[in-house]
Amino acid sequence: MAGTARPLAARVSAATAARLGLSSGDLVTVSTDRGEITAPVLITDLPDHVVWLPTNSPGSAVHRELGADSGSVVRLSAGSPS
Repeated sequence: MAGTARPLAARVSAATAARLGLSSGDLVTVSTDRGEITAPVLITDLPDHVVWLPTNSPGSAVHRELGADSGSVVRLSAGSPS
């Protein structure tokens, strides 16, 4: 199963990326009160104000690290955490 895991990337719409000043390949931090995950941005065809992360990929475990699931509200910030 690990061989089929998607590589870590935060998929967002072009408008969401532009609002944050991001281009494909830039880093974005996705966070909740529980934790954060930093990933490269991949601009794709998604609704604005939505981010998609693979649930469980090398370097990222969304449920464990963020306590998030589909439809959860998260925060996005450009770059790595301070």
